[in-house]
Amino acid sequence: MKGCRRGWVLALSVSIFSLVTPLTVLAGDGASSSVSRTLYRGIVGIPSPGVDEKLSPVLPLAAIFKRQNEYQIKLAYGRTFGTSTELDYATLEVNRSLVRSLSSFPLGAVATTELQLALLASYVVYYEGVIERVKRLNFQDGYELAWLPKTKISLPVSLLNVIPYMEGGAGMSYVSETYRNSGSRWNWSLLGAMGFEKSLSHGVVSLGFQWRHLSNGNMWGKGDELHNSNSGTDMIQGIATFVQRF
Repeated sequence: MKGCRRGWVLALSVSIFSLVTPLTVLAGDGASSSVSRTLYRGIVGIPSPGVDEKLSPVLPLAAIFKRQNEYQIKLAYGRTFGTSTELDYATLEVNRSLVRSLSSFPLGAVATTELQLALLASYVVYYEGVIERVKRLNFQDGYELAWLPKTKISLPVSLLNVIPYMEGGAGMSYVSETYRNSGSRWNWSLLGAMGFEKSLSHGVVSLGFQWRHLSNGNMWGKGDELHNSNSGTDMIQGIATFVQRF
């Protein structure tokens, strides 16, 4: 439906815009420069690369735009809402951080933006409803596989080394059962999340929640008695993440 199309187009546009917008670090001399470097180390979780405290008032390009070799393992569980068929989603996500860049805020605070590539595998628990029983729609538990690029922003706020973050992305997914929420196995996959993370010696742990939406946007599929709508599948999931550095 049109709303679904507008949703995934908007999410994809925001992700691309946040990645291609020039990200510069404007760290001046004195106190603001010191604060900027300190927050950089706390947010990124690694030593500030190649910054000469006496000679370089501006962080070098390597600190602004840096390739990453980090993998995240994320566990999520949640339930659908407002959908034709009630489902539970248990999701395992593995993603890799491809690149990280920095942007500056007033008083030298620094936020980080990451581009990630995520693979999601979900086991879908089906709950039979009244309509399914009346129409004898014999659905089964199923699975979903999704691939999507994501943008993650870590905010320049820290309390006891706990940092808030937001992330979002858009991609494609394949489902083994279409239920009554959609008329096709291939769907657009939208994701938005927020939470808090803490840096450890060899990685990062985080807790939060995320919203996910699956829909084909009425772009393909069928609308027969078995799959009579494309309302899409919306869910809220609680998430726990571990980031391993290599």
